[in-house]
Amino acid sequence: MPAVPPPERWDPSLNTHPDSAVFRALLDRYVREGLPGVVLLVRTPQGQWNGAAGFTKIETAQPMSPDARFYGASVTKMYAAATVMLLAEDGLVDLDAGIGEYLPDEVSREVPNGTGATVRELLGHTSGIPDFSGALTYELETLNDPLGSYPPDRMLGYLRGQSPIFPPGTGYFYSNANYLLLGMIAQRVTGSSLPEVIDGRILRPLGLRATYFGGGSSEAALPGLVNTYDDLAGDGRLMNVSDLTAHSAAESTGYSGVIATSADYAGFIEALLRGRVVPRASLAQMEAPTQSPTHGLGLDLMQTPYGTAVGHSGGDVGALSQVRRFPDLGATLVLLVNGGDGGVVARLFKSLWNDAMKAALGDLPKAP
Repeated sequence: MPAVPPPERWDPSLNTHPDSAVFRALLDRYVREGLPGVVLLVRTPQGQWNGAAGFTKIETAQPMSPDARFYGASVTKMYAAATVMLLAEDGLVDLDAGIGEYLPDEVSREVPNGTGATVRELLGHTSGIPDFSGALTYELETLNDPLGSYPPDRMLGYLRGQSPIFPPGTGYFYSNANYLLLGMIAQRVTGSSLPEVIDGRILRPLGLRATYFGGGSSEAALPGLVNTYDDLAGDGRLMNVSDLTAHSAAESTGYSGVIATSADYAGFIEALLRGRVVPRASLAQMEAPTQSPTHGLGLDLMQTPYGTAVGHSGGDVGALSQVRRFPDLGATLVLLVNGGDGGVVARLFKSLWNDAMKAALGDLPKAP
């Protein structure tokens, strides 16, 4: 891994939101209840706040920092979808073409629905292609060899023999396999890996210098990266799973792997929804519901008491994230936890998200 500069330190003078004390108390309470570490970024017409509580590294009692780098897990899909939309704008990809136009015959023939699904259906999870987790061999092999090598061809192998969920375009089923295939398509039409294309087309133009793709075995190679923790035994006790989280991020293609600070996550979703990443026509396609009223092309359309929250969530071993923009309120919320998507941490994360929305958005009038 090449040397990566540390993220810029968050300047506390930027915390201008009048409810800063409320947000601080909220984070402190949830850490007392069991979250290992948490960062919350709030931007509303009233001001902004970016704060942290808990620990970046429990073992050394290193306090969590607002500029820590967190694993985003499936938040990655927003970046991948935007990149594919840019490739479509360039004429390199036809969203309504079959995926067999861009992938080898052995892939399209052996993937369930691979000969009928289109690129657009991959983006919107309407392809009917099953997920890896539906295969018993996947569960057994990843359990017995969690740090093994899982390149795309091995991951696609877990789909062979599975049945399609439904005919292409007739339903909605969230599948990481859709975005693995999109990552492969992007590489074939550009000659570069998907992270390289995202970096050149999105991250550098936006100046998102604290965003990185991959993982790596050495936490020291990526300054500011959090340690991650999970209740793998199901007994309520957290164990350090940093190696597993880093390995998962490094092995993922398209469907996971992004690592960033809260400010960079907010910067991306705000730029995307303001038309600074893809043209407005492409953005309109990404925001339009597909076979599910709460899902577009790479974007979730979460319905909340405070309006539609556009963005994506992420969950993996040792990682939980919400990156959302509330267009009706002119507000952005980013919530990041270095704990996993099961057990008490997942429950606390969901509760904190609801409380954070209420605290930040409950009194806001709709934006003009």
